[in-house]
Amino acid sequence: MSAIIFATIGDPTVYKEVKYSFQGKEERSNVSFLAIKKFLEPIPKTVAILGISVAEKLGCKDECTASYDQCKQCIVEKSKGFGVNADEYIVAPNILGIFKSKPDYYFSHVYYNSLKILENEKPNKIYLDTTHGINYMPILAKDALLLATSAYAARQEKEVSFGMFNSDPYVKDIEGPYEIHLTESIRVSPLAGLKYVTTQILNKDLNYFQSLKKEGVDFIKIHKIARGLDNGLFVYFADKAEEIQGLIKKFEADEKVDIKFEAGTIKLEYKDAKHALVHALLYVALRFKKEGGCLDLETLENFAKVYADKVTSTIIRNEIDRIKENADKITSEKKLLREIAKEEGEKRDFDQRILYAHGGLPYAGTYVYRSGEKICISYIADNDKTNINKIEEHM
Repeated sequence: MSAIIFATIGDPTVYKEVKYSFQGKEERSNVSFLAIKKFLEPIPKTVAILGISVAEKLGCKDECTASYDQCKQCIVEKSKGFGVNADEYIVAPNILGIFKSKPDYYFSHVYYNSLKILENEKPNKIYLDTTHGINYMPILAKDALLLATSAYAARQEKEVSFGMFNSDPYVKDIEGPYEIHLTESIRVSPLAGLKYVTTQILNKDLNYFQSLKKEGVDFIKIHKIARGLDNGLFVYFADKAEEIQGLIKKFEADEKVDIKFEAGTIKLEYKDAKHALVHALLYVALRFKKEGGCLDLETLENFAKVYADKVTSTIIRNEIDRIKENADKITSEKKLLREIAKEEGEKRDFDQRILYAHGGLPYAGTYVYRSGEKICISYIADNDKTNINKIEEHM
């Protein structure tokens, strides 16, 4: 699948069939995203994003008091009767009438489910049509989809495009044509995706994540992980992949929304925005796990080229060249870089300044060894985690 278009949908019961136009072409439809589908080449997969509160308008209230699965099925089937004929549907928790929720549940639900769709479909082009979204739906859907797109681009080591559509406003009894506008179009490289994800963590006050402590999560470490990714400490994430794989399980979520019927209201519960942001961070961090138990110099050099800014990339690649100059001294036995370094100055201990000055490869904290034909690096030797713990302190 090379293209996919997501669309926010408010109340499909009021949509009328009208003419939409784009770049000189016209199509009739109840919803703009189906017109856009015909305008684009190649034809994209379509995903409609509906708020669960539309159940009242569609006559699905009883199903929504029974279970999320029945609620979604009813909403999807009845929406089709009003022209919302998508290839796939996301039914997210929102607030309206008897439905009580939190806005960030909508955000996180769209994030988790759109990321799953991106993983399955592997598109190169991702679009969002906000024409029919209401209240906070368009902005939260954009934020959620951009987070998912960024995480997807970084994890897949793939550059993708992200675009947004919106049409001219509908006027009662006027059939159009209503011009559809491409209001935003950007490229998301693996580096841009990584930086976007880390920024969503680093631009929040540390206390924002404090509530995660109740779930047994070291919220201070979450900030450290974001800083480490942002600064290209790829060896750390290769060594810590198993731990991160365990941690991300606390932040995973499936499609189902927890529904409780209380005193005439339907209360909706889901993972909040904190969980979505941390999930994206850990999801990207797992890109750097070792293959075959070895992070070799060629893989590290590729990481530096793809996922580090120009300055950091240059520093890392320079350090790799210095290691290769000492290749004849490297054996299957793990040794600190300072044990094979030619320069006497490299034999001193390291601090935060030295850590980053050497691109995450401090000579007093990094082990080097051979595995077959490959030269591998790590912060850990024989289960001795002294150095990696020190690295973490300086992140």
